[in-house]
Order: sequence, then structure tokens, then C-alpha cells
Amino acid sequence: MSSAPAKREFLCILPDKPGAQAKRLEVRPNHLEGIKPNVASGAIVAGGAMLNAHPADGETPSFKGSMMLAVAENEAQVLELLNKDIYVTSGVWDMEKAQIIPFKSAVREAL
Repeated sequence: MSSAPAKREFLCILPDKPGAQAKRLEVRPNHLEGIKPNVASGAIVAGGAMLNAHPADGETPSFKGSMMLAVAENEAQVLELLNKDIYVTSGVWDMEKAQIIPFKSAVREAL
């Protein structure tokens, strides 16, 4: 009896390309909608925006990139998932500078 390949966690550090703030804000609703199936399936278990600084109340954040915690069999599967995201296809994330790091959660707790 063979068992399914093990799922592993990967920390994804996804910097924005210089000057991508306007494009990020434009496609952000599509990104948030598009990520939902990956969250529902367990392929993405955490994620959010990396900021240059926390904004004041009512101020638009200055984005630096994104972070995601992905669950997959290998890095190739993570890249396949990321490359379908609108932040990649619209030129927001700088995939040449992206880092996909093998990771093991010790604690996961919602804010």
C-alpha cells in the first residue's frame, strides 16, 4: 500500500516590484477573491501584506509585498499556485526576488 506524498509548509516572501502600489490596489479585490479557493482547500493557511510602516487610521497602507504560508508536497507546487495569482500575472510581485522557504509552524493563531 503506497501512501500519498507528505504535505509540507513553505513560507513565501513575495516582494512587490518597484512602483507597483497603484497596480496592487487596482487588482487587490481580484487577488483576495482568487485566493479564497486556495484557503478553502488548505493550500494557503496564512497570508497578508508586508508594509513599509503601519498606516494611521484611514490612511492607505504603503505596501512592500506579501507573505503566505503555503502547504504543498514540494516547492514546484507552491510556485505553480503562486504563478496563477493576479499579483503575478499583473506584475505586482517580483518573482525574481521571491523566496520560498521550507517552514514548520510551531504556533498558528489568528489576530
